[in-house]
Amino acid sequence: MTLIPSQLLRRVAGRCLLWSALCFGIATSTFAQPLRDPTLAPAAAGVASSSGPQREEILKTGSISVLKRDGAHYLMIGTRLYGVGQRIGQVRVERTTETEIWLREGGQLQKIKVYSGVQRHAGVPPPTSKKPAVAPLTVRPAQIKP
Repeated sequence: MTLIPSQLLRRVAGRCLLWSALCFGIATSTFAQPLRDPTLAPAAAGVASSSGPQREEILKTGSISVLKRDGAHYLMIGTRLYGVGQRIGQVRVERTTETEIWLREGGQLQKIKVYSGVQRHAGVPPPTSKKPAVAPLTVRPAQIKP
């Protein structure tokens, strides 16, 4: 049986296509990862409690900040805001100011400074001079002659 070049080319191309599809199918099933539920926490991160940040994280001075919105101060931990009266796990926010946060856990009230080592003082106004810096100019209206 003699094959002409076009038939030979089709036969070789068909076999290459068959082998590549077979290898691709084996490779994808071998190296594929199972799909995970996106509503569950990743296993590598460990299972965190749903109550929010832990007490040690709250008490670390560098992990918290204060945000002022509409005249009220909020405790900000990560991307979450906590107002006065809200709970972070077992800790309740009692009071917040620009520089301090008061937390109550059990029966104990604890004050945390947001910016440790920073003190707030009233600024001194710059001295005012009694003499104006520029002499006033007097401007007279122009007289029009006919």
